[in-house]
Amino acid sequence: MKYLPISIFLISLLFFTPQLKGQEFFEGTLTFEVKLKGPMAEMLNKNEPNNKMTMHVRDADYIILLSGGRYPKTFFFVADSNVEYSVDMSKREAYKFSMHGDKARASHKSEKRKPVEATPTGNQVEVQGILCDEYKMRKDNSMFTFYVSDDYRVNLDLYPKIPRTKASFLIKGLDGRIPLKTIKRQKDLQVVTTAVKITPQDFDPQQFQLPPGFKVKGRDYRW
Repeated sequence: MKYLPISIFLISLLFFTPQLKGQEFFEGTLTFEVKLKGPMAEMLNKNEPNNKMTMHVRDADYIILLSGGRYPKTFFFVADSNVEYSVDMSKREAYKFSMHGDKARASHKSEKRKPVEATPTGNQVEVQGILCDEYKMRKDNSMFTFYVSDDYRVNLDLYPKIPRTKASFLIKGLDGRIPLKTIKRQKDLQVVTTAVKITPQDFDPQQFQLPPGFKVKGRDYRW
């Protein structure tokens, strides 16, 4: 279970303000690669953590696929039910609660006491040829740096008032912008998540619902 915090972080990466009328929002697929650096990286890599993340986004729904490691993982966030499901495709089962969800709820309670917010630095960096604004945020013992563009954002108005997800684009200050690059720095470890492919496309809404015949259960005890 040593690899779990990295998986949680990927999802937490992959972390409201009113949107302007006429704002176009992103719909499509983003593929990210994840690299670990620092003294702890070698030890964590022995556990074969996921090093690739694919995110499909449509309105307030998303699907996240974690791959490239020992245990691939699939998550669905369905806005209508305000649940992020952990999905076992082989067994055709979906779970409402997982260790990742526990982490998200604990983080939400912590932020109620001490809200965190990403703030702009004024710097700009190109990610895959896209000029991005740099934002920074400190949370607990970690420093996050996000690189975002107005061209890649979600419509926050479509999300539940209190969404049960810690997707990074919901972080206060990012205003729905999807980070195209995220750097998380903490003692002895640096995790860099970078978009390597961005594909705008129109999805069928049914693709963002649990497949027919899936059994919905309570807690996911895998991993």
